[in-house]
Amino acid sequence: MKKLIALTLVLLAAGCSSYKDVRPGLEGIHQISILGEDVKDTESNAYKQANAFCKAQKKKAEFLSEETFKATPNEVDVDTKMFKKSEGVATDVSFRCI
Repeated sequence: MKKLIALTLVLLAAGCSSYKDVRPGLEGIHQISILGEDVKDTESNAYKQANAFCKAQKKKAEFLSEETFKATPNEVDVDTKMFKKSEGVATDVSFRCI
């Protein structure tokens, strides 16, 4: 029993770290919202997480929409400590696993 609990905790920790920003949705449409300081890194991170989420289900990600926009901490209602600069970017991605 202890081995089963330990294995479950390890798998949960590994799974969450691979796609921690994925928000599973109804009818199989999932969302990712990521804040960052660089457009390329933020978008790349979102796509990597979506692909990892689907790969864990032995499926592939089909991207439905993506939006990246400039954001200040006040616009996205987060603590200013999350941004090194006064302005960053927010990326929102919708996808499903097929």
